[in-house]
Amino acid sequence: MSNQYLRKCSLIVSAGTHGLDLSQFKIVFRTQQMDEASPNLAIIRIYNLAAADAQKIKNEFQQVTLQAGYQDGNFAIIFQGQIMQVKIGRESAIDSYVDIMASDTDLTWNFGLINQVLAKGSTAQTRFNTLMSAAAVYGVSAAPGAAANLSATGGVLPRGKVLFGLARDQLNTLTESQLASWSIQNGKVTVVPETGYLPGEAVKINSRTGLVGVPEATQDGIELRVLLNPFIRIGTRVQLDQAEINTTTVRAQGFPAYSDVSFFASTATDGIYRVLVAEHSGDTRGQEWYTKLVCLAVDSSAAPALSVKAG
Repeated sequence: MSNQYLRKCSLIVSAGTHGLDLSQFKIVFRTQQMDEASPNLAIIRIYNLAAADAQKIKNEFQQVTLQAGYQDGNFAIIFQGQIMQVKIGRESAIDSYVDIMASDTDLTWNFGLINQVLAKGSTAQTRFNTLMSAAAVYGVSAAPGAAANLSATGGVLPRGKVLFGLARDQLNTLTESQLASWSIQNGKVTVVPETGYLPGEAVKINSRTGLVGVPEATQDGIELRVLLNPFIRIGTRVQLDQAEINTTTVRAQGFPAYSDVSFFASTATDGIYRVLVAEHSGDTRGQEWYTKLVCLAVDSSAAPALSVKAG
């Protein structure tokens, strides 16, 4: 268990090599990362900036990098992206604020185009690398090992193929054919098999390591809240105590013994789950300093690429 006290936060807004460090101000933030192709979002409020600095954020700076964690414990980037909207206002006669709404690679999502021809015999990995070459123009690259989660021999093109249109649409088509999902996490394209997970040791979560409240099995997955942990990432694994999860059982009614009932997420006997959603929220001068998770159970007896239960 790493130290989880003495909060630490770093906020940098920048344009090219020129930046502004806002880490010493009161900062309230909420970020959302998902195992989903649409861009991740962050909403950040900074209090009582000088008017000149507020105008620089409004008119000059384009990028934002937010790190959070603890002085002697886990500390890492929880969001990195482009500033999309800036609001300058006041909460009271005393406190002013600047709100930043940012998106992770929104330009690539909306304007990333590709116009290339693939040769006969190209594999899924070749198609992926071609798409990443086009995305590099917008500063987006593949996460380490992303291409390896696509088949090196499967999905071979029987004839040449033209890749034309938005890169995101081509990535959707590619990953769906490979039974995988893709998302952009802090400017890196991550690919995870739909029933698999990313390599690495599972993060143990219990009352001694930061669990807040009681995990709940819902229709969306296993939902829980922990003390902010920047190293819990999309596609990685966490480990819970099975006995600590609230579960709901719905009994089928009528004849035949089947009806349109709501199904709740399955639990894992060994407590291993894959992270689908991670929402970080914090207040450098307040109570909030949490990570909210939505997870699905992992079948540890299955191969890594076939181990995540759908429900």
